[in-house]
Amino acid sequence: MNKGIVMEITDRSIIVMRSDGKFQRVSRKKRNCEIGEEIVYADAGINWRSPSVAGRSAIAAAVIFCLVLFASFNGKLGSPEVVAYVSMDINPSIEMGLDVKENVIELRGLNDDGVDLIQTVDYKGKSLENVAGKLLDKAEQKSLARGEAEIVIASTAVGDNTKVSDTAIAEKLRQQVTKHIETTHPTQVSSYQVAAFAAPQEVREAAVQNGVSTGKYAVYLNAKNSGTDITLDELKKESVLQISKEKPEVAKLIQPGALPSKADYKKLVDEEKSGQLDKKLEDKLKDKKDNNGNAKSSSNSSNTPAKNGQSGSNGSNNSNGSSNNQNGKDDPRKPGTTNGSGGSSNGKDNKSDDKKDDRKDNKPATTRPSPTPTPNSQTKPGATGPGNVRPGDNKSNDDSKNNDKKNDSKDSKDDSRGNGNSNSNEDDKKKDDAKKSEEERRREEADRRLEELKQKAEEQKKEQDKKDDGRKSDDSKKKDDDKKDSNDSGRKS
Repeated sequence: MNKGIVMEITDRSIIVMRSDGKFQRVSRKKRNCEIGEEIVYADAGINWRSPSVAGRSAIAAAVIFCLVLFASFNGKLGSPEVVAYVSMDINPSIEMGLDVKENVIELRGLNDDGVDLIQTVDYKGKSLENVAGKLLDKAEQKSLARGEAEIVIASTAVGDNTKVSDTAIAEKLRQQVTKHIETTHPTQVSSYQVAAFAAPQEVREAAVQNGVSTGKYAVYLNAKNSGTDITLDELKKESVLQISKEKPEVAKLIQPGALPSKADYKKLVDEEKSGQLDKKLEDKLKDKKDNNGNAKSSSNSSNTPAKNGQSGSNGSNNSNGSSNNQNGKDDPRKPGTTNGSGGSSNGKDNKSDDKKDDRKDNKPATTRPSPTPTPNSQTKPGATGPGNVRPGDNKSNDDSKNNDKKNDSKDSKDDSRGNGNSNSNEDDKKKDDAKKSEEERRREEADRRLEELKQKAEEQKKEQDKKDDGRKSDDSKKKDDDKKDSNDSGRKS
């Protein structure tokens, strides 16, 4: 076996330069190579000692030397270079390599269905839109013809300083796929979901190592980070649609608002390598289990709203009662008295009590003697004169009125606060009910899809059983006929 550097490629042959500087023509056959690439080939027996060939070899060697020298500065030999990769998962999973003009120069299937899909597709040098259109048309014969699909598109730019935008590539392909579905399935558009995003190189490298597409590996990372248990084996064997039917929360993770940024994806890759993502998944699954238990207990307690409302009202009444009791204790007109069952009395009751106390307290013993007393001067009970008003009477009346006003404003604040809390609780309850109804709708939709698949599988099985029974009956009939013929021939002989 010989080695040589490819110098020229034609339809039937390849010209290579050997290590001794001589050139050799090699049959191309089905060989795929590029100019400047070193290949291994069998000796074809050409006479390289011919003067004409030797002269051309010297010239070509000089040219090759110049090309190699130029390539050392330019970084390439002039062949197209992949600057971005874009993967598409329907269930056939495929990946395309694009050059700077967004033409497809590489196309590979990432699973068995993907390998079958790309067969006979002419892609070399064709535009992304052209190749994607051919792939979608072929997919209509199988996966897209089922009336539903979860399509995941992921693009990755190669290198930091690239002339193409991976985000723009993903969005362009998403629009093309969406338009294709609207054209081919106008009445089933809602059954097709298309997710497109840009992923960093770290995600693609990890995806290649694990044998899945970039899009599926991104779904895997996002699911674990969100507390959804999913394995790489599931992603290898099943489509995203099948997984989302079994785990409806996966469908939510590929919604536009739920997709992480490129920086977040890098962080998730690091956490997956270090094992932190597994720990995070374990903690979130435990929290979900605990929350489900709490939700059941809170649901049981919410079945008695009248009692809860009554207890809240009693709480505010008790607060008002305690404040009124305090006002009664601090009343200077009733020293040493306590409010028992009358702790909830209002200011009007206090005023009436004050009047009664004034009648009882206006006795001669409480009046001040005149500075010039006379023997005949007497103070009648109940009479008031200058200096006969008890100290603090006017002040106590004013304090009582002020306290009443404060209590009234406090009660109104408590009522408004209670109403605000009630409205807030009702809003939260409505939001929770809406969220639960949306989750129930998704679960019902997933169950419906799963039931349809089961019915289809059962119908196919029944048809297959019918075919098998028909074959068995035909075989048995044929055996009986053969046996009968053999018996007849034996009798004749």
